[in-house]
Amino acid sequence: MIILDLEWNSSYSKRRKGYINEIIEFGAVKVDENLIVTDRFSSFVKPQVGKRMNSVISNLTNIKYEYLKDGGTFMQVVRRFRKWAAEDVIMTWGTSDILTLIDNCRYFSGDMHVPFLSDYCDLQAYSEMRLKHGGEQLGLSTAAEQLGLDIGGVELHRALDDSELTLEILRSIYDKNEIQKFRQKCDDEFYRRITFKTSYISNLRHPLVKRQHMKFVCPKCGSACDRLSPWQAKNKSFRAEFKCKKCGHRFIGRLILKEKYEGIIVNQKTFPVPVIEKPREAKPEKLGNMSLEIAQNGVGLLKFAAFERIGGVIHAFSTRIGGVSKDDFAAMNLGFGRGDNRENVTRNYELFAEALGADKESFVTGAQDHHINIRRVGAAERGLGIWRDYDMKSVDGLCTNEPGVLLTIYCADCVPLYFIDEQKRAIGLAHAGWKGTAANMAQAMVKKMKAEFGSNAADLKVAIGPSICKECFEVDEPVAKIFMELPEAAKFVEDTHDGKFHIDLWECNRQFLLAAGCLSENIYVGNVCSMCESDLIFSHRRTRGRRGSNAAVLGLK
Repeated sequence: MIILDLEWNSSYSKRRKGYINEIIEFGAVKVDENLIVTDRFSSFVKPQVGKRMNSVISNLTNIKYEYLKDGGTFMQVVRRFRKWAAEDVIMTWGTSDILTLIDNCRYFSGDMHVPFLSDYCDLQAYSEMRLKHGGEQLGLSTAAEQLGLDIGGVELHRALDDSELTLEILRSIYDKNEIQKFRQKCDDEFYRRITFKTSYISNLRHPLVKRQHMKFVCPKCGSACDRLSPWQAKNKSFRAEFKCKKCGHRFIGRLILKEKYEGIIVNQKTFPVPVIEKPREAKPEKLGNMSLEIAQNGVGLLKFAAFERIGGVIHAFSTRIGGVSKDDFAAMNLGFGRGDNRENVTRNYELFAEALGADKESFVTGAQDHHINIRRVGAAERGLGIWRDYDMKSVDGLCTNEPGVLLTIYCADCVPLYFIDEQKRAIGLAHAGWKGTAANMAQAMVKKMKAEFGSNAADLKVAIGPSICKECFEVDEPVAKIFMELPEAAKFVEDTHDGKFHIDLWECNRQFLLAAGCLSENIYVGNVCSMCESDLIFSHRRTRGRRGSNAAVLGLK
């Protein structure tokens, strides 16, 4: 038996007019029937497509481009490996290595068949069965952790080390008879099956879609249901509202259909019918550490008392009070892309600017996509994303030191982070959803303001605005694990011991700010939850996406 692992570099191919995962390293261990190592194989592969290493791959593997220059070409290494492996069964952790092998063979030789592949075994699938692992695919390091293996001395993401670690996992769960069930003959049928690309079905008239796939049973009593609304396509899924024939329970049914080699995979999930509340009555009040102010034109604005004391700064978080939008968007919707009437959103911006005492042309925003990219903007960018098309993609943070520029970001459960440097007369505004929070958007803005304006972290005043609170932000283990790996995780991750976790995004951002050098007394947490106050603030979770958009704004007068 041979356990094989590969590393590859994503390279652009002019011939293909697209990217190829070009293999750069082979690593393998050969074992006998008792899983005793009898030989090892390790070789770099000289790149023929890529002229440089992808920085992400280089950081992950610690492989530098110069290491590869003395390696053989891909087909030379394949021939050496074939001679070394003979006719032994090839085992890999998951099928991605085999798929990459097939693609490289097709690219460099014109034949997709791998010369040394006669029998194959997917050790990831075998391990998932033995460890009774459900849900997402089982990672190599996760399997090792579950088995209590010491991986401290293992250099992960290097081919030979990964193959050795795979062997240690196999030794812990090896069953000679059970593993035979995962052994496959690499005939034409094998190649057709393994290279078949799973795809989402986007048309309910697809010949594989049957009437029974679209039927839902009541999540409360299990009885048959009637569909009340037409199917709507959304994010690779279909959604409709249902009502139970027996108990009358109403719910949203989500249907995801995937076409695999073996046939169609049907995934059904139910959700409560979204709660769409009427906007709150327009009257001033205190909420958490913020104040709800009602402007003369009737627009509601949430503000921080600490920021109100800073001269020459405009700041606010919009509310649902005072706009002209209707129904799901009532009333102050500031999102053009939510499905609202454009004239309504335009009028809302005019009212919002009037309430702020700002020029309506001063708003600037970027195309948010949950990354931590930050852009410095100025007078030339006024109106971008509002009155003019975006000229910046993937921007979740903005900063400036120019008066008359109103930085604007959108949040509907995600965290808005406000930064003010009174010394340098500069400001920053960031959008931090859970992905941006975990990726440390807080520190990214501190670094950006230092680079652009010479800001000192200790001088920054930072506010954490209205967003989802810890009690409302419940997540499954995959998301929780991302946060549990962060510094000071015990302060913002809570295990409910029923498979769910609560994440405190406010405290997570606060910890990152402290680590970046911000002073505790200069960090202000609004303590206003978008879900708890959903009649005042649009909440994506509360409404299942049927909502308008809130805006956080920050500017220099």
